[in-house]
Amino acid sequence: RSNVLVDGLEHRITGEGDHGAPYGGFINISNCAYVTVRNTILTGHKTYRTIGSAGVPVSMGSYDISLNRALNVSFVNCRQTNDINDSGYWGILGSNYCKNLVYDNCIFSRFDAHMGVANATIRNSTLGHQGINAIGTGTFIVENSTIYGRSLINLRSDYGSTWQGEFFIRDCVFVPAGGRATRVSLIGGSYSGQHDFGYTCYMPERITIENLHIDDSKHPEEYRGPAIFADFNPLMTDNSYVEKFPYVITREVILRNVTIASGKTLRLSDNPFMFRNVKVNSD
Repeated sequence: RSNVLVDGLEHRITGEGDHGAPYGGFINISNCAYVTVRNTILTGHKTYRTIGSAGVPVSMGSYDISLNRALNVSFVNCRQTNDINDSGYWGILGSNYCKNLVYDNCIFSRFDAHMGVANATIRNSTLGHQGINAIGTGTFIVENSTIYGRSLINLRSDYGSTWQGEFFIRDCVFVPAGGRATRVSLIGGSYSGQHDFGYTCYMPERITIENLHIDDSKHPEEYRGPAIFADFNPLMTDNSYVEKFPYVITREVILRNVTIASGKTLRLSDNPFMFRNVKVNSD
């Protein structure tokens, strides 16, 4: 039903063994609107593996929160019982075809829009090892939050790494891969241009980043510094590469007061050719 407030709920999980089935969601919000979950404690589920269709072991997604075709859903002052940076537990939330999602003052292992979200806001929150995974349209706002994922925002490659709209990132701290030594990029994703997803794939038209601190103090050897964009397509290094289904690249990145713990400079990308036409406006 719509117009629902869930307040003060606790869901604790004990006794998970070596084998188990994936879980579809203790809180399952679907085909409804105007739902708020607040002052609630939830639990991430242990990751189990099975043999996939290719005959190799694959992890099974297991969620405590599932959102499907829901509008105006907010999580306020919520957290989970287990360590948000423990990769033995799957990301706590999965969502599909939603609009206007909000995290406010939450401590969760992940925000994830699988099959797309229209408009999302994360504020005053801390997100763990699976970070922010975004597919969708409209405006994505991340403010006054700490992110421990591999990228500040990852555009899911299984849906074409597409976001048709804008990103606004303000007053945040990014701790890449939870502080482990890694290559660092703010916007992650992958797109070959050879697969037809059934729709045109976009990067955010404009990305505005204000007052961001990148804690890359535990960087690997020969570290060149963080990049705005990951290498979305290592094969696209010159004009000879032809995308059958062209990617619409970001037009502008606005940078204001970005500080970096390692003292390195924020670079465009490990693939400067792919992002050669991006206008970077920095202070």
